[in-house]
Amino acid sequence: MFGSLLLACLFLHLVVSVPQPACRRCCDHLPAPDEAATLSESMPAMPEVRTYINMTILKVGRRKSLHSIDNYQALIFDTIFVNSPEHFDMFAGKYRCQIPGIYFFNVNIHTWNFKETYLHIMQNDSEKAIVYAQPSDRSIMQSQSVMLPLQEGDEVWVRLYKRERENAIYSDDVDIYITFNGYLIKAETE
Repeated sequence: MFGSLLLACLFLHLVVSVPQPACRRCCDHLPAPDEAATLSESMPAMPEVRTYINMTILKVGRRKSLHSIDNYQALIFDTIFVNSPEHFDMFAGKYRCQIPGIYFFNVNIHTWNFKETYLHIMQNDSEKAIVYAQPSDRSIMQSQSVMLPLQEGDEVWVRLYKRERENAIYSDDVDIYITFNGYLIKAETE
């Protein structure tokens, strides 16, 4: 402990005692600070940089496996991690946009051995992204993401698509393998 403290003190002494070169900045050609009044009038306004917390945040999951029974079937979730401010309808399995803007959505699923996995991220009735895995002797995790411009009332949801093969996704009561996430990146009014 004492040895590492001694080394830190010696290193700090070297860093502090090394002479630093004079500041050479990109603003050296600007007038001196006493001319600040004329400077602010002659220069264009700097853009405002703001950080903010996205107002719409969504993360839901599903603890039960699902076999597609219809040609088109909404993926219904049973676990809420975050649904702020409650724009996700758990009964319909759909996110309903209340704040127009650019959104990011992501779905994560676990495939089932020897079964096809075929899902779409939907915006209203239009397919926007696909998750597909052919039947295999091993299961894998799959993920798909999409950025979408949404208007008030638009719905985003995950749809299972059944073709001639059995379509299924895996989960269990212990771990949550199926998740759907979304958040507002930029509101339209900004």
